[in-house]
Amino acid sequence: MKHLLYTLALLALLASCTIEGSDNGDLDGFWHLVQVDTLSTGGTTDMREKRVFWGIQYKLISVRDIDIDGAHGYYLRFAQTADSLHTFEPYKDNWHEDSGPNGGDLPVSDAKQLAPYGINNIEEAFAKEALDGKRMTLKSKTLRLYFKRF
Repeated sequence: MKHLLYTLALLALLASCTIEGSDNGDLDGFWHLVQVDTLSTGGTTDMREKRVFWGIQYKLISVRDIDIDGAHGYYLRFAQTADSLHTFEPYKDNWHEDSGPNGGDLPVSDAKQLAPYGINNIEEAFAKEALDGKRMTLKSKTLRLYFKRF
């Protein structure tokens, strides 16, 4: 009888929990920024030797340059449709070194901080030009970003 009560209590607890999962499809993952094209000039920057990464999971994008940021970097919220990605609400990853309202992460108000990651505005819209399990190409008003899944 005791085991039955524990089992019923556990089932009731599990039934009341909601587990949210990511529905981002091929977008989720760890992406290496390998090339940046400047649309206005036709210029291309080879980024293959640099260690600039976007990590995408659930509702957040983590961007960082391992050589500059180390473990720190930035977080951005995002929304997507089948053919677009919209980033917004960027925060500097401050590793919870402050007990402020955002857990120590600091809101970004200067978009120049995000430029090394291919993001030039606090709110940035990208067209998804290509996205599969291995490669992703995003295009903003000024840049085309090429990624390889890491």
